[in-house]
Amino acid sequence: MKAKEAAVRYEVRPLSDVLGAEVSGLDLRQPLEKETVDELLDAFYRYQVLVFRGQSLAIPEQIRACKQFGEVEPHPLTENTCEHPEITIMSNVTDDGKPVGYSGPPFLLWHSDLCYMERPAKMTFLYAHTVPAKGGETLFADMFKAYDSLDPALKQKLHGRKAVFGSGKKLMERCRKKGYDLQIDPRDTHPDVLHPVFRTHPITRKLAIYVNWTHTDSIEGLSPRESDAILEKIYEHSTSPQYVHSHSYRQGDLIVWDNASTLHTPTVTEPQYARTMHRMVLRGEKPY
Repeated sequence: MKAKEAAVRYEVRPLSDVLGAEVSGLDLRQPLEKETVDELLDAFYRYQVLVFRGQSLAIPEQIRACKQFGEVEPHPLTENTCEHPEITIMSNVTDDGKPVGYSGPPFLLWHSDLCYMERPAKMTFLYAHTVPAKGGETLFADMFKAYDSLDPALKQKLHGRKAVFGSGKKLMERCRKKGYDLQIDPRDTHPDVLHPVFRTHPITRKLAIYVNWTHTDSIEGLSPRESDAILEKIYEHSTSPQYVHSHSYRQGDLIVWDNASTLHTPTVTEPQYARTMHRMVLRGEKPY
């Protein structure tokens, strides 16, 4: 797909049959015309994931570029390894024995960013600062497609229901069952929130599955046993291969995804391969 003539010429091309598109021909160190921002947002809501190729962004430049698309949600944890509060560093690298950033657990961690908050993330930008020679992909799952093909009886049962989303005790329990001793600073836990099991997208108005393994604790109004069984069924369905795109990074990729219609997870990067990404989040609206 060729973009309209604007101040800068660029192209948007689909990445896969599942979701995603790559944008080439833009230098995000330069400010964008409003018309270009609007066109890119249209492409974003169509493809759910955009990859801006060939960028060379210092952290202040990334912050300025991403701010053109919305309101910044600062780094969500008390401690931050980056001096810029807008940025979270995701990395498996250490410097003088100290982690450069957050590396994550050694298993897939499907989630939607900040879904445990009243106003979860709208867009997440991840800049490929250091790309590993092997591994380091991010997986994205299309929750529109997963919802559309979900068992109709299950849709009917859960229509209008809400789920409990959390960021503390139950998440640590789930991780420990997988053999990973996750420790969350009490200062970083939030009160549980209720969000719909199936979320209406704020722009397209399409329905998407919103519950996810990482931050959904239970479905309101169901017994723990029934809730757990249904959630496991939904998780298995929503991350089936036919809904998933795997993104392999190139140096200088700036990728952005729609948290209202996708789930994502990093894959495991072996420690001998350095991986460092700079993450920035834009604030969204309360799901409905």
